[in-house]
Amino acid sequence: MNIKPKDRSIKSLLISGSQFSIPRFQREYSWDKKNYQEFFDDMVNCLTINDGKLESNSYFLGTMLFIGDYSESTESNKSILVVDGQQRITTITILFSALSDKFRSIGEEVLSEQVFRYIMTQNDDGDDIRILESKTHYPYFSFFIQDREKIDAQETATEEEECIKESFNYLFANLDEKKMRLHLKKRLGSNDVDQLSYVEILKALRDQILGTTFISISTPDKENANMIFEILNAKGKKLSHVDLIKNKIFEVVDEKGSADYAEVKWSEIKKNLISRNDPVGLATFYRHFWISNYKKSSGSKLYDDFQKEIKPKNKQRYKDFLKEIENDSKLYIQLLNPRREDYQNRKEYFWLVQSLNVLMNYFNIVQVRIALLSLLKLKERNFVSTQKFKETVLFLENFHFAYNSIVSGRASRFENIYSKFLNYASLDS
Repeated sequence: MNIKPKDRSIKSLLISGSQFSIPRFQREYSWDKKNYQEFFDDMVNCLTINDGKLESNSYFLGTMLFIGDYSESTESNKSILVVDGQQRITTITILFSALSDKFRSIGEEVLSEQVFRYIMTQNDDGDDIRILESKTHYPYFSFFIQDREKIDAQETATEEEECIKESFNYLFANLDEKKMRLHLKKRLGSNDVDQLSYVEILKALRDQILGTTFISISTPDKENANMIFEILNAKGKKLSHVDLIKNKIFEVVDEKGSADYAEVKWSEIKKNLISRNDPVGLATFYRHFWISNYKKSSGSKLYDDFQKEIKPKNKQRYKDFLKEIENDSKLYIQLLNPRREDYQNRKEYFWLVQSLNVLMNYFNIVQVRIALLSLLKLKERNFVSTQKFKETVLFLENFHFAYNSIVSGRASRFENIYSKFLNYASLDS
């Protein structure tokens, strides 16, 4: 395998003239407050005062892996795929956007523009090019983070977009002069920090980020990109089972045409899960989907079980699996947020909406979702009569009412029982 490791700085990466693209199989931006707070604190804590001047110091950011070598590229705006490091590069882009806005807010227009050139560059024709490009957070990231004016920025509509917004708001707020001075005074002392101008502090932070180093590993081998992605996760949040499953599906369902089946289906699944007042996380839904359709499995074993159960490992089987997930995501969100219109406002189903509301929103029984998901699919396939379906749902409602009223034990003990519904729901008509 042709691999080239090199010492690089963030500045050399951002001014390389390349566009860094997040592959479609990559997980979404998911750094939470703990992650970006730690990164920001590390950057500020590296700053020291020498002869009355605030200076940056060395900081190692870990390893990043790319398909394509941006350091040797002579082609302007060449696309480089980011296999490992997208969370860090995305956070740095968000921080520079916040820093650019902060410079602008204090009347430092030139410094604002200069910082923004690490977010947007230009090709040989003078056209604007985004240095970081990703399908998963487009267009929100482009209009909110990669646009100085932010005129076309929309309200957040997904978990990823909300995460991006929260990250920006946190970083922008912590660039405030009082907060920056307070942070520095804790380490460097009041007298020295009081002699510094606010602009000097912001410029020093900018230089600290740009001077941060990392090990850049480049490979031209696209065939091994997904395998490397699973193994290399050098710094940041560990890959979840859903990340790994998505990665494997996108690897196999690799559409070369204009329509990307895996990407479209994955997008529909996410939209379904956030389509109502009480959205649900993909990881929670997927585990219940898996137990309902295949077998009881713990979160740590879901990826291994996926590899064992979903056979043959070919494009059509994985497409069918994506279709299964999409169909169940619609039913699942209907379970959590039941509405009469889900059943064409037919009076004979009013009881069902009421029972689901009691189980989901009054008792908040999470494990019963597995059984209910199986029951709804059985009913859809006409494997169970309307009468038996009603009796079962009402039994579950009455049982949990009695259980919650009398027993103080955890309802999680019923997961094994509810998982047995899959033996029936997985039958083909």
